[in-house]
Amino acid sequence: MSRRGLVALTVALGVLVTGAAVGWAVWDADSSYRHTLVKYDDHRGEPNRYVNLGDGEAQLSIGSPDRHRIVVQWRDPDGHGWTEPEAVWTDNQNVAVENSVRFGGGTVAIQQIYTTDVGSDSDVDSLTVGIVCRELTCEARRSPGFGSEAEVTPDGGTVYLGQSEKGASLWTAADGIRVVPWSGHPGFDARVVSPSAPVLAPDGSLRVVTSRPSRGSCTFELLTGAPGTADLTPAASATERLRGRSASDCRSYLRTYSAEWVTTHSQDHRVRDFWFVREGDSWTTTHDDPSGLEIVDVGRGCCDSAVNGFVHWDDVTFGSPDGHRIQVQTHRLGDETWSDPTVLDGAPAGYRCTWMDGYEVGEQGYAVLMTCHSGKIRNQFQGDAYALAVTPDLDDWESTFVADVGREPQIDDDRITVGKTTWTPEDGFATG
Repeated sequence: MSRRGLVALTVALGVLVTGAAVGWAVWDADSSYRHTLVKYDDHRGEPNRYVNLGDGEAQLSIGSPDRHRIVVQWRDPDGHGWTEPEAVWTDNQNVAVENSVRFGGGTVAIQQIYTTDVGSDSDVDSLTVGIVCRELTCEARRSPGFGSEAEVTPDGGTVYLGQSEKGASLWTAADGIRVVPWSGHPGFDARVVSPSAPVLAPDGSLRVVTSRPSRGSCTFELLTGAPGTADLTPAASATERLRGRSASDCRSYLRTYSAEWVTTHSQDHRVRDFWFVREGDSWTTTHDDPSGLEIVDVGRGCCDSAVNGFVHWDDVTFGSPDGHRIQVQTHRLGDETWSDPTVLDGAPAGYRCTWMDGYEVGEQGYAVLMTCHSGKIRNQFQGDAYALAVTPDLDDWESTFVADVGREPQIDDDRITVGKTTWTPEDGFATG
């Protein structure tokens, strides 16, 4: 054999040996990630839902093969393989109907709803199971409480699963899921005081707002606690006037992305929204939104802001400041504020727009569709022209305008068709 042939043979053998080593590494019998992903559908079970864990290509898949078992699989950071399917909860009597998923810092919290009667629209027959997963391990608890969906701190250190008259269901890496007894909670007698459902601040502390009605007004009191506890103490109070003359029970619901503020919303909208804001060691109130959200309020016409919660686990708001352009903002799960507003070109002069709606597209994309008219308006929800603003990742937006549209736009999971214009997250806009 010639020297050149011998070198070639040596290289080839080296490649084969290296390939075998790589293959062995990927499918190492001792590896936790030597399995393939098992997918479920909605014919017999619940389709897979996926959470990107922020560590390479690591993911968590949640689904059910039979609407009784809840099965998870973890994908490795290299994206090559999955762990063996693991049933983290089984209920052979009731039927799984829906779930909500929240995550932060590698921790995933799942609220799985079961029911005894799939034909009933009532929540009376429903049962909630709280599941918390972190670092290839899941813990589940039946009936973790009532009142809200799970909440997770951005660092993944604390999870709030629900409340009861006894206390708050919390998870921490050190103690797992446990009921932490209330201290300083006013109770749940609505005739005396109406406490809100708690919200979990990013530092792991709970916030509760109580409300007491009086003639023409509501008095709200903010209760706060130390991280990881359910020990509540009064922090601030505010009295807000009621709109109109009828009475109100003054109940409220809360929202926060920060340890420094809490949004208080009146459930019957008789009181305008306001914020408790921390300044140093004390709390005060304001009507100026500290979250960075800029609401479009045109009064009459198109189009006031709409906020869509948990779009691919994040939030998006959209509106039109002038009935032609499109304004969007994004709030990423774990961020303390909204992104700066982005204003995109929409409909040109000469068109009148009447409606906007938003849609999830692809794995991380979103689309805002604005209905417009070149002449007489016959249907505010369906026009002959459309302005379209889209993003493949909730960060980078682009827009276009399509005229002479003869049929209703088609919004699919991974493709938008408006007239002769299409958009996909992979290829962007195309006209054909």
